[in-house]
Amino acid sequence: MPYAKRAALFAKLDEQLSKMAAFGASLRNNGSIKRTLGISTKSYLHAGEIAGYADKVAGVGKAANLIKKGAYIGIALEVASTSLSIKKACAEGRDEECKRATIVESGALAGSVGGGLVGAIGGNLIGMAACSVVLGIASGGPGAIACGVGGGALGGIVGGELGSEGGEYLGEILYERVTK
Repeated sequence: MPYAKRAALFAKLDEQLSKMAAFGASLRNNGSIKRTLGISTKSYLHAGEIAGYADKVAGVGKAANLIKKGAYIGIALEVASTSLSIKKACAEGRDEECKRATIVESGALAGSVGGGLVGAIGGNLIGMAACSVVLGIASGGPGAIACGVGGGALGGIVGGELGSEGGEYLGEILYERVTK
């Protein structure tokens, strides 16, 4: 890559990181991007990557993988909790309470899982869009990925709670319709 082209790219990167993006990527404005990252043209051409940047992307990828595994564990715990609630209601020997718990708790479970999924997708999209606008990250980068992961997690929590309440409400309506 010719020197003039590299210089133009570093100037563009300096301009983007002089804004709030530097804070999102934990790169405070300490001069040029080359000095902040501790690289030179020779070291970059030799290694082929910016070490700190690659480490950040790898860290965000690991965090996203852990959150994904945590989601599966969360769903399994939610199913187990619902199962125990139904089993408890049915063990007490009241048929009417058993039917109600089965319908209402199943509705709450379905709403929680569905709402969590929708909330996570929506939160991810909103988080990445917010980072693009607020931090000035045009596309990609560890800051945008981190915002997407964080937005997805927050959206999943909120969506799960709202979905659970909505599913429980619809379960109550369904129970009333079925039993009457």
